[in-house]
Amino acid sequence: MSLFEEKEQVLQHTIRVLVYPNITFQKDLEKDSYIQVIKKQIKLLNEIRSDLWFYLILPCHVPSLDFHNVTQLYTDFEQYPPTMRSHFSVKTIRKMFSNKLDIDLIMSHLPEHTHQLTNTLYNTTHHVPPVFGYCHWFDLKEVVAWPKDSFLQNITGLLEYDRCYLNTQHQKNMVLKQAAKTFNEKTIQKLDTILTVQHLGVDEKDIVSEINETPNKTIVFNHRPDTYKNFKGFMRVCDDLWELRKDFQVWIPLLDKPNREYVITTKGNKEWYYKQLQSCYVGFSPRQTYGGWSVATTDGMMNGIPYIMYDDTYYHELMKTADFFTSDHEAVMLLNTYLDDPLFRNEQASRALDWVESDLIYKSEIASMSAYMDDLLVRQKTMSNSPKLLEIIEYIKASKKSQAPKLDLMNYLNWGRGIKWSPYRRALMNHSNIYDVNDSEPIYCWKDS
Repeated sequence: MSLFEEKEQVLQHTIRVLVYPNITFQKDLEKDSYIQVIKKQIKLLNEIRSDLWFYLILPCHVPSLDFHNVTQLYTDFEQYPPTMRSHFSVKTIRKMFSNKLDIDLIMSHLPEHTHQLTNTLYNTTHHVPPVFGYCHWFDLKEVVAWPKDSFLQNITGLLEYDRCYLNTQHQKNMVLKQAAKTFNEKTIQKLDTILTVQHLGVDEKDIVSEINETPNKTIVFNHRPDTYKNFKGFMRVCDDLWELRKDFQVWIPLLDKPNREYVITTKGNKEWYYKQLQSCYVGFSPRQTYGGWSVATTDGMMNGIPYIMYDDTYYHELMKTADFFTSDHEAVMLLNTYLDDPLFRNEQASRALDWVESDLIYKSEIASMSAYMDDLLVRQKTMSNSPKLLEIIEYIKASKKSQAPKLDLMNYLNWGRGIKWSPYRRALMNHSNIYDVNDSEPIYCWKDS
């Protein structure tokens, strides 16, 4: 939001959320998985409630995150993911979150930095917010290609969360299995409680009303063309299929340039991408080393495309009634069947669309998250009616227009980092006459009942 934009200030018991990022694709931030997820989460949370304000730490401005209740805070990021996960700037966090801002909750997407983040806030500011969040990636032995992984940092950081959402039960099982090689049973039990499966569904508004019954004979692979998505295996399947027939093309939008005569790599914005998906014949969901959710698959399904999927638990979580394959040969035969039988293809496309509508609406998952955020705050320490709290309340009431900007209040109190503000803020936000504003910087306001 522009600092110069005029808007009416709404009084509310604002919940201010610091969102800590996990950015791995800086060359095109709009396509970064974290950006896509947090954008969807904020959008749906805003549809559910109106009392949230988000502080997003970013390397630069991201237009798609310009929500009315978002402040974008900029700093430099390391671009190589393993380096990014090990780099933390105390100076940056201390500068961002001075006495003029408030933090009620930390929503962290990068568990590896939890210790540094919470310690920095505690030791250099007066904020002591609880941590919950979402984890996009774990450095599991089966997945990472580098010898120095961050798995232990993953786990020790997670143990400071109250709750951490992750994509699939399969992924959770992999994490618990590897963690059990290092940590004792009591720790694993705690980790089991913290890790909570949240399937990354779709926005109901993005679902097409009907399938395209006359699509092009295009097979789409809209995943990242990487090893952990078994891209080489997919190309083997396509090569074998090309030996049988030459009446199809393969669209790989995230591939830099075509690697076969039948491959196209055209690219466009989100609206164009969805429209192109709607014209495709069938999608391919490969074996995943990571075993996480597949946003690429749900993107296609909500646009009316049927997908053939590798036969493993993470895809069964996504759609139990899909067509599954266990080998290259089975995949070739399935694709051949789809290409030969338009009626069968359209029936499967309709089944996929019905499944999305009945089982993959993300808003229901976000509603659960929203309720948890409230519960988490209720459980936080709240200052009792001490003389100092009563003094703060009277200061707000007696302030000009009964409004006290946070910084003015801190200057009046002459409090530094040693006195933790969070319990006082919880008491103020629980007071029937005191409100905050829907703006970037908190202003405490008195309003007669």
